[in-house]
Amino acid sequence: MPDGTTRVGLAPGDGLVARFGDVVLLVRDDGADGGAATEELLGLVEAAAAEDPPGSAVAARLSGWVGGRPAADGTAFGVVAPVPDGVVVLLRGAVSAQVEGPSGTTRLSGRQALTWVDHVVVRPFARVTVEDGAGAPAAVHPRSALRDGVVPARGFVLSPAEADGPPAAAPAGAAAGAAPPGGDPLPGPAPLRDTLTDARPPDVPADRRTEPALTAHRHEAPESQDPVHPQEPAQLQETMLAPAPVGALVCDGGPTVLLDRDYVLGREPHNDPDVRSAVASPVVIRDPGNLVSRVHARVSVDGGRVYVRDAPSVSGTYVADPGAREWTRIGTEPTPLPPDGSLRVGTQVFTFRATKAADAG
Repeated sequence: MPDGTTRVGLAPGDGLVARFGDVVLLVRDDGADGGAATEELLGLVEAAAAEDPPGSAVAARLSGWVGGRPAADGTAFGVVAPVPDGVVVLLRGAVSAQVEGPSGTTRLSGRQALTWVDHVVVRPFARVTVEDGAGAPAAVHPRSALRDGVVPARGFVLSPAEADGPPAAAPAGAAAGAAPPGGDPLPGPAPLRDTLTDARPPDVPADRRTEPALTAHRHEAPESQDPVHPQEPAQLQETMLAPAPVGALVCDGGPTVLLDRDYVLGREPHNDPDVRSAVASPVVIRDPGNLVSRVHARVSVDGGRVYVRDAPSVSGTYVADPGAREWTRIGTEPTPLPPDGSLRVGTQVFTFRATKAADAG
């Protein structure tokens, strides 16, 4: 959907809703980091919204951002962004979504997802509602319309401009099921069912693992959703899969990075051209000792092997073989990182934990 072809109604409340073109973000930050996570998300989504199509860029960048967050991070978000023939819905944490279309209503929740939930919603659809999980269902003011910028809100309703009229919602403060003057009782919103993630199930055909990805994970559709058949119009279809990860870079007290794509590490990796073009995903490195450059190091996966290289950086990037006590400074040429080998960026030390398949290879 090109810019300006969607309408965004707002539900007042805590949290922030941002609109950049036709990319809309709801974020709730627990405040533990002073709002730094919110600022990172806003900058990341704003940059990705300028790409074409923005949905693919948003998904790729958010995948790296989520993978780079500590496990205890409580930042929740919901994003709706254009992709060819529809929009992609991305959810993390206590944020839910409801999709209304010709084949009925589909409800999603990021609350129980290990990473996040992602679904592609194919046109035509009536509206997509995204809201936080705090309290009663959000009431969207029927005359609200966010055209651009960042505003306080706890949810939003996105609908195509060609949809008839504003999003259907009870006025703010109205109780679910209350009857309007002279009318029938309004149906209360159905409870949202948590949608569990399932990373790369074994029944996925091998030839799909090499196709371009919106994210690295496949997520099961709700039980009420009919199977998607190529010859039939579908409201909901799965995003494509990235190759299965060869392992992960694990850091005590820091981010865990799934090794299924290329990454850029640093204080401000979102500024790197490869990240801006969605060729690589960003991993933000916290830098209390001021040793990490804005763009510090690169990690790539090729042929089942992991390679690292300096960006270059001022303080350098270092690797160590399994069990070794000495660090070796690397240059800008790709350097293999063996399973159980270590990578040091500033004071952060990552260890390459390979999958069994990668170890066997």
